[in-house]
Amino acid sequence: MEARIQEAIQYMNGFPDAKITAVAKDFGVSRWSLRRRLEGVGPKKGSKKGNTKLTKAEEGAVCAYIERLDRINLAVQPSFVQEAANYILKARAPKGQEPETVGLNWTSRFIKRHGFFKKNRKILEKGRQEAEDPEHVATYFEKLQQVIREYGIAPEDIWNMDETGFRIGVGSNQLIVTKRKRAHYLGLLENRESVTAVEAICADGRYIPAFLIPSGQVHLAPWYHQALDDRTAIFPTPTGYSNDEVSMAWIQHFNKYSTSVGVWRLLLLDRYGSHHTKEFIEFCNDNCIVPFGLPPGLTHLLQPLDLVVFQPLKHYHRKAIEVMVRDGVANITKLEFFGCIEEVRRQAFKVTTIKSAFAKAGIHPFNPQPILDEVNQRVAQRTPSPQPGNYLSSSPFSTPLTHRQIYKAAINIEKKLEESLGIQEDLAKDIRAFLKGAQHNTAEMIQAKRDLGRTQYAEKLQKERKSLRRLHLQSGGVLTVEDGRNMVKEREKEELAKARRLIERTEKRAAAAAKKAQTAAKKAQREAHRIGNQTSN
Repeated sequence: MEARIQEAIQYMNGFPDAKITAVAKDFGVSRWSLRRRLEGVGPKKGSKKGNTKLTKAEEGAVCAYIERLDRINLAVQPSFVQEAANYILKARAPKGQEPETVGLNWTSRFIKRHGFFKKNRKILEKGRQEAEDPEHVATYFEKLQQVIREYGIAPEDIWNMDETGFRIGVGSNQLIVTKRKRAHYLGLLENRESVTAVEAICADGRYIPAFLIPSGQVHLAPWYHQALDDRTAIFPTPTGYSNDEVSMAWIQHFNKYSTSVGVWRLLLLDRYGSHHTKEFIEFCNDNCIVPFGLPPGLTHLLQPLDLVVFQPLKHYHRKAIEVMVRDGVANITKLEFFGCIEEVRRQAFKVTTIKSAFAKAGIHPFNPQPILDEVNQRVAQRTPSPQPGNYLSSSPFSTPLTHRQIYKAAINIEKKLEESLGIQEDLAKDIRAFLKGAQHNTAEMIQAKRDLGRTQYAEKLQKERKSLRRLHLQSGGVLTVEDGRNMVKEREKEELAKARRLIERTEKRAAAAAKKAQTAAKKAQREAHRIGNQTSN
C-alpha cells in the first residue's frame, strides 16, 4: 500500500493538475492517505509516536518483567507497571538532569497496546496454595476410584459431609433499585453469635436433615417452637463448634437418615481430628460406612459442599435476615435463625445444585481431568532468583554496561547509521537488532536488580523483627507509642547495665581466683622452701 502511495505521489509530481480522487482510484489507494502524504505527513506504521516515552526495546523489557512475575505467580498491579517504566526512565536519564515520567493514562494504553488485561485477584490461604500439587490431586483421585471399585459403591451411596458456620445476625450489602443517588443504609443490630451446621449431600441430589450446633449449655424450649423439621437435630456446645462427642452424635444421625442402595456407603470428609477417633471409625465399620479423607488444604478444589453448595446457603441466609429486618425484626437471635434455616436449606439444597457440586469436584461423573488442568495452571513456577553482582556498574574499559550508557550509545549509533548512506543494509539491520536487544536486556536487568534488592531488604527486616525479644512492658491499661518507646529504651538501658554488672562480677571473680591461685602458689613455694631447709639441716 505504501509503495502504491509513493507511485501515486510521483505521478502527481509529474502532473500537478491531476485530481487527487482520480489518482487515488487509479492507483488503488485511499485518497485521505494520499492527501496526507502530499501534505508531508508520514505513515503511522514504523514511525515513532511523539508521546512515546520508552523505546520499543524498553517496552519489551517491561513486558518481559510483567510476564516473569506472572509466571512465578506474583501479581503485577498497574501501579507496578508505571513504577517499572519510571525506573527505566530514571536509569537512562543523564546525570544531574530531572528524569522524565510516564503520564497517568500511560499504563492503560500500554496494557492495551501489548495485549495484557486487568483482572481481579482472589485471596487464597498460603497453606492451601502450597498444597495444590498435581501429584497429590492425581493420587487422591486414583485412591478414590480404587475404593469405589473395591467396595462396589454406587453413585447413590457417595456422600460428602462438612461443617459451616453462620453469624446468625450478620447481613451483607445488597444490590437495590432506586432513583436516589445517595447511599442507602439498612439499620441492623448485628448479632455475631455463631451456629455451626453439619451438612451431608449425596451424588444423586439428596441431603439429610439439619444437624445444628448453637452456642449454649442447655436446650431452650422456644427453640423447638420454630418451623424446624421434626428430624432436625440440635446439639448445643459452649463454643458453638463441633467436638468428638458432637461428631459421634452426627455420624449416628447420618446413619439414620442416609438410606443406601448397595451395601457400603462412601463418606467424603475433611481430616478434622474428631472424624478419626477410634469410636468414630468403629461405628463406620459396624454400619458399612467407608470414611474417605480429603487431602489436607485441597477442600476448596475437591469438596462438593465447599465448591458449590455453601455459597448459595450463605446467600439465602443473608437474604432471610434482610427480609426479617424489613418486616420489623430489630434483633436477630437463635429463635429467628431456627425459624428461617429450614427455608434457607430448601432453597440452597436443590437437586441440580447438589449434582453440579459432585460434577465440579470430578466425583460423579468421574472426571478428574478438569481439576488437574486447573491445578497445573495455578501451580507457581518457581524460577531461580537473580544473583547480586556488579554487572550494572560502569566499566573501566569504557564499555557501555549501564542502561544509561547503552541507551546513549544506541542513539549515537542510530544517528551514524542514518548518516552513513554507503553502509550495507544487512549490516545496518543486524546492528539495529543488536542495539534493540542490548537495551531490552539492560532494562529488564535493572528490574531484576530492583526486585532482588526489595527481597533482600524484606528478608533482613524479617530477621531483625524475629531477633527482637518479646519484652513485657505493662499489664493492661492504656499506653501511648511515645511512652512505650521510652519504656523500651529504659528496659534496654537496664539490660545493658545488667550485662555490665555481670561482666564486672565475672571480672572480680576471675581476679579473686587469680589472686587465690597466686596466694596458693606462694604458700606452696614457702612450704617447699621450708621442707628443703629441714632436709639440709
